[in-house]
Amino acid sequence: MGFLYILWQLIAMVQGILAYGTAYRLTKNGGDNGVALFGWFFLMGLASMVPGLGIYLWLKYKEE
Repeated sequence: MGFLYILWQLIAMVQGILAYGTAYRLTKNGGDNGVALFGWFFLMGLASMVPGLGIYLWLKYKEE
């Protein structure tokens, strides 16, 4: 059980780093200001808690 928790924490940490890049990319496409960046970073941070979702969103918005 401890191994799964550590694995989940590692995935969440990597996705958290990717969430910042995704939030920045989405901010540049939309309302280029600090409030929009904070909002996108908050949403991407929540998505990074779900294993796989943060990586999926990063790959999806990487091409834009």
